[in-house]
Amino acid sequence: PRARVVAMIMYRRQRSRAGMGGSSVVPEAPPLSEQLERKAMCERAKDILHQWAENPFTSMWDPVFTKVGQHEGIGVLMNVIGAIESATEIETERTIVRQCDDLVSLASTSMVVSGLALTCSIPLAMAVVSADPIPLISGTLGGDGWDAQGSGVEVAVRWYEGWVTHKSALHACHWLEMILLGLSAGFNFCGILFCFCTVAMYSLYAPTLDSKIWCLVDHYATIQLAWTYPVFGIVFLAAAFPFAAVRVSPVATVGAALPFTMLLVKSRWVKSWGDKAAALQHTMARRLLKIDGGGVGKGSM
Repeated sequence: PRARVVAMIMYRRQRSRAGMGGSSVVPEAPPLSEQLERKAMCERAKDILHQWAENPFTSMWDPVFTKVGQHEGIGVLMNVIGAIESATEIETERTIVRQCDDLVSLASTSMVVSGLALTCSIPLAMAVVSADPIPLISGTLGGDGWDAQGSGVEVAVRWYEGWVTHKSALHACHWLEMILLGLSAGFNFCGILFCFCTVAMYSLYAPTLDSKIWCLVDHYATIQLAWTYPVFGIVFLAAAFPFAAVRVSPVATVGAALPFTMLLVKSRWVKSWGDKAAALQHTMARRLLKIDGGGVGKGSM
């Protein structure tokens, strides 16, 4: 019958508007008070983003870029603006919830990375106070022919002789080792604490849509720490490797310096990638804010 066909068509249209697998009833618009609050949040996000987008793009080391939250903060602000200005309530909710889920996922990954780095930095820092120390100057490691207990062995390769006699230099390296390991552990501990708070905030403490929007806009500048803390923890851990290995042998020192050297070489690629991502965000932000000219063209990307 025609009435049944018309009813089926209307039902499918409602499902397509609500999204696949969603409710068949189109959600009502939020109350006027909530709409005004979201409008204020949207305008605040635009004002923050406008500080950076109104100027020509230079690089990701621009102080204004850091002030507005680096890549992470800018991405969140653009998502919030796009979500609030979307045509439907369900699209707004879908975008904000997906953004919060992505932040929780990033924070969870950062906690895992920081935890793994701690399993390396803490044992290295505590190795020198172990009850059963490794014979660090054994001739088999290129030492001067004496192990940690003082028992004599055959003289090692002469090229390595005297390596462990430079007590002052080795003591200075030990200071540097402990400082770098302490910085690594500190950044990783801070990262875990920050990520715990991030996960709790966006999954439990902000249960409503408007509270999630407020958290995203209010914490735009600190979201970048979910990336910064683990990275600095890894960098300082890699920098401590050669200073820890210097008490073993020159061979171990060279081998332990390779990871940090590779990180320094790869940092050029990371900077290039970061600049390209920031340039892309700059163009997207100018389009979102309807700022004419000054954007990054396709050729420069």
